[in-house]
Amino acid sequence: MLRVYTCITQEHDLSLVVVAGIICLLAALSAFATLERGRAGGEHRWAWIAATAFVSGIGIWATHFLAMLAYQPDLPIRYDLARTILSIAAAILITGAGWALVCLERRAFVLLGGLVVGAGIATMHYIGMSAVDVGGFIRWDSTLVAASVLIGLVLSPVAIAADRRQAGRFPWTAALLFTLAICGLHFTGMAAAVLYPAAGTTLPDAAIGSETLKVIVIAVALVILFITFATILFDRKLARRDKEEAVRIRAFADAAVEGLVIVDGVEVIDANRSFLRLAGFDDRAALPGHLPALLPEFDAPDPSRTSEGKARESQLVSADGSTREIEVLVRPLSWKGRELQVLAVRDISERKEAEARIAHLAFHDVLTGLPNRAVFLEKLAGTTAGAASDSDPVAILCLDLDGFKAINDLLGHSAGDELLVGVAWRLRTAVGEDGLVARLGGDEFAVLQRGGPQPAAAGLLAERIITALEAPFDIGGRPARISASIGIALFPADADAPGSLIKNADLALYRAKAEGRGLTRFYEAAMDEALRQRRQLESDLRSAIEQGELHVHYQPLADLASGSIVGFEALLRWNHPQLGPISPEVFVRLAEEGGMIDRLGEWVLRQACSEAAGWNPPLKLSVNLSPLQFLFDDLVGSIERVLAETGLDPARLDLEVTEGLLIKDAAAALAILQRLKALGVQISMDDFGTGYSSLSYFRMFPFDKVKIDRSFVQEMTANPQARAIIRSVIGLGRGLGMPVVAEGVETPEQLEALRAEGCDQVQGYLISRPNPIGYFEGVVLKRPGEETQRRRA
Repeated sequence: MLRVYTCITQEHDLSLVVVAGIICLLAALSAFATLERGRAGGEHRWAWIAATAFVSGIGIWATHFLAMLAYQPDLPIRYDLARTILSIAAAILITGAGWALVCLERRAFVLLGGLVVGAGIATMHYIGMSAVDVGGFIRWDSTLVAASVLIGLVLSPVAIAADRRQAGRFPWTAALLFTLAICGLHFTGMAAAVLYPAAGTTLPDAAIGSETLKVIVIAVALVILFITFATILFDRKLARRDKEEAVRIRAFADAAVEGLVIVDGVEVIDANRSFLRLAGFDDRAALPGHLPALLPEFDAPDPSRTSEGKARESQLVSADGSTREIEVLVRPLSWKGRELQVLAVRDISERKEAEARIAHLAFHDVLTGLPNRAVFLEKLAGTTAGAASDSDPVAILCLDLDGFKAINDLLGHSAGDELLVGVAWRLRTAVGEDGLVARLGGDEFAVLQRGGPQPAAAGLLAERIITALEAPFDIGGRPARISASIGIALFPADADAPGSLIKNADLALYRAKAEGRGLTRFYEAAMDEALRQRRQLESDLRSAIEQGELHVHYQPLADLASGSIVGFEALLRWNHPQLGPISPEVFVRLAEEGGMIDRLGEWVLRQACSEAAGWNPPLKLSVNLSPLQFLFDDLVGSIERVLAETGLDPARLDLEVTEGLLIKDAAAALAILQRLKALGVQISMDDFGTGYSSLSYFRMFPFDKVKIDRSFVQEMTANPQARAIIRSVIGLGRGLGMPVVAEGVETPEQLEALRAEGCDQVQGYLISRPNPIGYFEGVVLKRPGEETQRRRA
């Protein structure tokens, strides 16, 4: 060490030694700055490694030759050009190989790379020393030579290791250690060389002089300084760009709707704002560092989690300890040289709740919360299957609420819904653990009961249900009373299959409703014959139009004053192929109850209008409308289309409605009547006096005609009260300027009595029975072509 100290202090120009050290430190700083970029990878990795090799190689070379210029022996010194250039190349190439190994980031390669860099320093030094030509010769101290090489081989890996430990920070420590490695090797190597003069020694002309070398070294030093300055500026620019990129990436991640978490195994590295909100944390610092504290299912590193599979469902533990349903998608992430994982976390709690609600709705009635028809049928099938093997009887109770429709019409649908909820609660209470209660639809309920001494157990349950429903319901502050009709069928006594069991319970219910309210009826094999015939008749009616079984007959309307026929009333007739003529009272009720009245009514109207359009003379046509037709939204549009298609003058069409139409919803009915009136048709009040007749109807709506029901006409000659009513109605019509028609006139006495009372028009068997329109051709109507023949004659 003393020899090295003496060499530096006594044999060198210290000012140049300091300059050489500064140059060396700047080169070291530049080398480690560029090395950091090379180690980071990317598409420019090898360019950064090459830059590191160049900066470090030139720095080592400049340090060596500046120090050589600072060396002041008493002998002339020149430098061999070829070996000087070779020393530069050796410094760049060998250290470059070492830096490339260091960038592989494996412990063994990092150590080997450090040794190669140290070897590059030593190689450059001793090639550079071999380029020295002096007026004498050099004797080497082998111990100091070995020590110089050892200094380079030890301190270079140490400097590189220090740089790795301080990754991301300015590499002062690594640069100082690397500077010490270069300078230590150089000055120890210089101390190992002793120059002896030799008489007669001449220096070669091709060698470089000290002044020339000084210029070269200074130029190289300036290049290093420039590269260092440019590298630092560029590094700062890159750092700023990286920072901006990091901010942009952070903003992008925070803007994501899904929660994002970066983990290393089970260690939480980072998370975006969406995840913090989802987990209920105020900031990232509050996040647990251990992933299972957030996602208990992720309790150990699992490489399979980074597969490209589908997202899996899990639970997230929030900051307050509560859990929520989530969906997690895991992907690999290379970040700062580390293989990490990114977890995309999506909140699916609302979806889960929606799925649960949908699942509930699929098996439960929305309004009452009772099991629906699907659940009831499934339970019934399972219960009957088990009961068949256990010889355990099963009872089905089908319920229908008596009076529900009236309450629904009077108080509105919301009141009806409130009533159904109350009924469902009472049914659950009455049935208790004895069975399953379900709502089949509308005001229809069903109860499934298994076990017990049947039919006694089912009868007792039915009594409990009827008793439970007897007390009035409080609907919007108003009392409402209803009762229930119940039909009961037993398995296996009444049926051996679930479908048949329900059908038989329905038959029993139909019998209970037909016999009165609040009754219970058990199924009997003979009770359903009439119902079966009725349903068959309803089925036949559906196809009667297509089969040509329906016909329109016409009954004339006569004017009492002139005795002439002023119009016809269209009456529907059905001639069943097996049963013969079916009464209109039967099949019209079937059409109304079976939902066919709109289709049937439109067919009659179209058929009658088509025929009336060709009548000569153009008499009036009367067509009856059922109150149920007013429940269909397109009634007015349907009539308007029929008139347009058939070409019938609307003024010739008289639509007859019953007063019952105005009882249920007068405002809605009157609105439709006003629209019909706007079409140009006439509106007549039919069967006046048979229902809840009110003079206010004539005030609310200007009817064109009123018809007295046949029941009054048939009794008027023998019953003074009936005749008084007819007299009053005729007087009312006269006062309102409204024609009055008497229906059901069958005898001359009735006709004369009506004429005496001043009735305007009559209709009945005395005038003519209903017949096909052809029956009246040549009598009331002219036959087609008859007018033409008369003119020719």
